[in-house]
Amino acid sequence: MTIQYDGTDFHGWQVQAIGRTVQGDIENALSIIYPNEKITLLGAGRTDAGVHALGLTANVKLPSKLSSNELMQALNGNLNQDIRIDLAEVVEDDFHARFSATAREYEYRFVKLFSPVTRNYTTHLKWEIDKNLLNECAELLPGKHDFTSFCKATAEVENKNCTVFYSNWDELDDKLIFNIKANRFLQHMVRYLTGTMLEVARGRYTLADFKSLLKNEKTEAVVVRAPAHGLFLKKVYYD
Repeated sequence: MTIQYDGTDFHGWQVQAIGRTVQGDIENALSIIYPNEKITLLGAGRTDAGVHALGLTANVKLPSKLSSNELMQALNGNLNQDIRIDLAEVVEDDFHARFSATAREYEYRFVKLFSPVTRNYTTHLKWEIDKNLLNECAELLPGKHDFTSFCKATAEVENKNCTVFYSNWDELDDKLIFNIKANRFLQHMVRYLTGTMLEVARGRYTLADFKSLLKNEKTEAVVVRAPAHGLFLKKVYYD
């Protein structure tokens, strides 16, 4: 299934002991439809608290033969308005939303002028930004890199190599949008990359600092994590 959600009121995707989560809400809706079954939803990724999704995918094994459309309607009827199932379809038995994916795409939205209306969906740029430096940083990312410097220090994943397919900044009216697509992302990776690029663009760090971090070399610069609001998981790709 393909899911979109407003992440503002969620403690992220993954079920937790305390706090509302996207996975938890959908599993609760499934338990209403299938009251005698223990159902686990497998997501393509785990978004942080406050991060939104336009097209996160997940799969689940279900005990009965509701049609895809019937399932989608039943789920949406039991979900709050900040989650919606946009698509439900039957997949092969060996399909896994996370491990079958070939790429993920994110979008980060920034605004120059603060707006209370869009505050949960954009991050306010508080400083003057050199857009040329932003683009120079983004141009360094495509290709295969070890992103150890740009992930959560306690990340349990041993392999921190990711292949970035494209990375760029777009300007639209008063918005500045960072786009990135890669085969995989580490925990907080997009937020660390974006926050650190902005530090370069505001003059706190140099482009050489960013290059050193990307190569995991010693530097006085430290990565900076951008806020969760404004970040959207746009799409998950499959062959």
